[in-house]
Amino acid sequence: MMMHLRKMRSIRRCLKITTVIATVLILYIFSILGFIVREIETFESIYTELRSCFSLVNEVIAGRQSLDKLLPMMERFGYDPTRYLELLKAFEKSSIPREDVIVEIRNFANSLRKYELEKLRLHNVTVKSAYVFLIIGSIIILLLLAISTNRVKKYIVKILGKVKEISDNIYISTIPVGKPEFLEDFYVNQSIESINLVQSIYDAFKHAPINTSIEDFIFTVGPYLCSLFNSQRFSVALIDWETEQVIAEVAYISKPEVKPRLIAGFTEKLYETSLGEMIKSSQMTRIINNLSERYEKTRSLSTKLILDEGFRSNLTVVATINSRPFGFFFLSSERENNYTEQDAKLFSSILNILSYRLFYSLTIQRLLSHFGNSLVNLVEFKDNETGNHIKRVSLYAKLVAEELALHPKLIREIYEFSPLHDIGKVGIPDSILLKPGKLDPEEWEIMKTHVEKGVRIIEEFQQNARNIMEPKSLETMKNIIADHHEHWDGRGYPKGKKGEEISIEGRIVALADVFDALTTKRPYKEAIPFDEAVKIIQEESGSHFDPHVVEAFVKRIRDVKNIYEALKD
Repeated sequence: MMMHLRKMRSIRRCLKITTVIATVLILYIFSILGFIVREIETFESIYTELRSCFSLVNEVIAGRQSLDKLLPMMERFGYDPTRYLELLKAFEKSSIPREDVIVEIRNFANSLRKYELEKLRLHNVTVKSAYVFLIIGSIIILLLLAISTNRVKKYIVKILGKVKEISDNIYISTIPVGKPEFLEDFYVNQSIESINLVQSIYDAFKHAPINTSIEDFIFTVGPYLCSLFNSQRFSVALIDWETEQVIAEVAYISKPEVKPRLIAGFTEKLYETSLGEMIKSSQMTRIINNLSERYEKTRSLSTKLILDEGFRSNLTVVATINSRPFGFFFLSSERENNYTEQDAKLFSSILNILSYRLFYSLTIQRLLSHFGNSLVNLVEFKDNETGNHIKRVSLYAKLVAEELALHPKLIREIYEFSPLHDIGKVGIPDSILLKPGKLDPEEWEIMKTHVEKGVRIIEEFQQNARNIMEPKSLETMKNIIADHHEHWDGRGYPKGKKGEEISIEGRIVALADVFDALTTKRPYKEAIPFDEAVKIIQEESGSHFDPHVVEAFVKRIRDVKNIYEALKD
């Protein structure tokens, strides 16, 4: 157990190190790029002054400006004006011809050209050196990031092996139940049946596949637990200790006709709820056998939502890892007085296995979140896109996915992975990526390669993460990047896919990305008004966009407008 605890701590330590390394990489890249930008701005300023000076020299030589206009310029660029002043005085006394003064002006112009060439040489050396430092430093930090990520993967594999070893060693042969002849036999048989039930539960879960997402976990164990405890709803809520909030995850409901009211993402302050009281008092289980009475006393919004779904009793158990609470498990029934203290003990016993499985799923999700956020931050620093652009696209895409009633796991993945849609832009030259005007045809072809570059980045990650992340999740990530520039009618790029050939996640992110681009100001264009942008999206239904995706988008237009207003640049 101590070894297991140390490994858990090592995982948390490695995750923190990974986050620090990723942050250092981003800050390092940002500082070098900032230095390069300042160097370019400085050189452009000097170059502009030199052009102005050359223009003035030409004006003076042509006689359109007075000869003394050059004196400030000579002082500005370090040219000794003594000889020029002597010639000016002599010319004013008509003792020398104007051509003698012009000769000195040409000497000054030659000096300016040498100054310009030297500044250009120093500028090129400085910028090249900065790029070399950027590349070498990035490679070193990325290697450290890869090493840290690999260590996390190794620790997870070791923990899984240990959990399986412990689980495989927990075995009690099923005890036969005899026919009761006396009252004492009846009670003995009850105890034996209870033992056999616990063993059957261990057998059911110890060989079940370990899930890498919380949705898979809930939909895998939910049907079994609901059947075992005569329940119709199984759900999980997680504790965010930084904000002291409790956050609802997706729920398994055995009856398809019941529409969830307490949905994933519902949040309450932990210590403003009865769940917080459970944590404070170290109460591990709780039975509420009449939710209606409970609501009359507490007026709890979460209780009201459960009642609206048609449930009347509830069993809650605290989820812990190494004795530290990290969430809650809930069972709910349509019947009042459905749960007993024996149910609470049995449910708590089952969670000795389930808590570790849930914690593993969360660890994988958080690792992916750290990875994704690091890549997104890198794109933000390199591109003109803002953090709000990425947030808006993610939220728009999530709304559409919810309206289309996609699987909860796919909805979460679309929300979490959509910020990566333009990750390939890290491989596009700055001269094209940051160009303030319209790209020419050759530049546009280069810009379009960001899709293939992004796919290659994810495929490389896919090779390294295949043992700890489900192939379907990796495929969703790749589809978003590969398909978000494809068109419903086949006129998109890079593959020219058409209709259903395009993944649903790609179709959704395509609309979200275009809508945000329309409504956002850029250096080369003004923002289009919200209503006009919606009209453009509707006009492109069936050509650029999937008609079903457009329909879902329009149905949630009020929520879209709220996001647009809240996160406007």
